[in-house]
Amino acid sequence: MKLRRKYAFIIFKIEGDLIIPELSKPTDEATAIGSEAKFEEFVAQMPAEEGRYGVYDFEYDMGSDGIRSKLIFFHWAPDSSPNIRSRMLYASSKLAIRQRLEGIYAEIQCTNPSELAYEAVFEKLAPKGATPVIRPPTA
Repeated sequence: MKLRRKYAFIIFKIEGDLIIPELSKPTDEATAIGSEAKFEEFVAQMPAEEGRYGVYDFEYDMGSDGIRSKLIFFHWAPDSSPNIRSRMLYASSKLAIRQRLEGIYAEIQCTNPSELAYEAVFEKLAPKGATPVIRPPTA
């Protein structure tokens, strides 16, 4: 599966024996709310006490080389989860979903909200000299 710029992000959850899409944000809707709000909405969908997987279309600006976009796979496994079985299920199922996704540039495993902060993600992913892409909401 490739996003092909159709979606700004997709959140997946495990339900029974299946990994299913829980929420997605089409690129045109994400553009309308602006880049900061898009990332904030993505992070807000990660429950405090349950695991999730996410794919996010991450953008950064390389100056004269232009804006670049990379697909990032997130594995959200909060330390605060009281359900050890759920954490183990998400950890053991990660490879199954990861192998089905094409075009993923990087993978980030997050166990606390600070690891989901935009600045932390940008620091891990963006090459030297890159700057964040801040797009204002469109009308």
